[in-house]
Amino acid sequence: MTATSRSANAARAARSMTLWRLEVLRTSRTHRWVLVFGVYAFFGVTGPLLARYLEELISSFGSGEVTIIAGDPRPVDGIMQFIGNGSQLGLLAVIVLAASALALDAHPEFAAFLRTKVTRARTLLLPRYAVATATSVAALWVGTAIAWVMTAALLGDLPAGAVLVGTLFGSLYLAFAVAVVAAMASVVRSIAGTVFASLAALLVLPIVALVPAISPWLPSELLAAIGGLIEGAPASDYLRATIVAVSATVLLVRFAGWRVEHREQ
Repeated sequence: MTATSRSANAARAARSMTLWRLEVLRTSRTHRWVLVFGVYAFFGVTGPLLARYLEELISSFGSGEVTIIAGDPRPVDGIMQFIGNGSQLGLLAVIVLAASALALDAHPEFAAFLRTKVTRARTLLLPRYAVATATSVAALWVGTAIAWVMTAALLGDLPAGAVLVGTLFGSLYLAFAVAVVAAMASVVRSIAGTVFASLAALLVLPIVALVPAISPWLPSELLAAIGGLIEGAPASDYLRATIVAVSATVLLVRFAGWRVEHREQ
């Protein structure tokens, strides 16, 4: 290959390197996605196992003087063990992934370089938000699929419609959670500060949910909606939380974009 051909290929590659492709490559080549997928896949395996053998595990650590009586595990217990564990460490992994992408000014020199390549600074935000959200949602679906298969093998079948709709609700919550990270990253410059601020904001929701009148409106209700749907609750029970989650997601992303441009001035 001649020098001219190499130069032409390099020029074509540079022209095709959009912000979207750059973000996909950055996420895949730094292997940040492995953390999120690994956490959800791990709990997808261990959740149903824990539900199935919990009584035996507790008994094996007992002294033999205490008798533990528990009901037979149900299929819903397997998926809820996955959701219960995944909603904690899984959410933390999602926050770390999103913060590393959305804290644009954590590396000032690189941020300044990127700003010179776009007409409006807020255009840097959308690809990063979209890729972080897509990665997180994909990890949730993979973990749910594993938990579904494991639950069917160990505890019994689950209603497919409830699992799919419940996972869709969980996906909306993750989109909201990443939007919270985007908003925090636009205020807090560092990645660590963004992680802690986002985690604190998202942990407040379950506390507020203790108020019965407010609980149905909170996006955090969507995370465990799959359990309610499997138990027979109608999807309409989560309509209010869905409306709030979608509206808040749009507003938070718009706020983050405004802050990114405001910080530039």
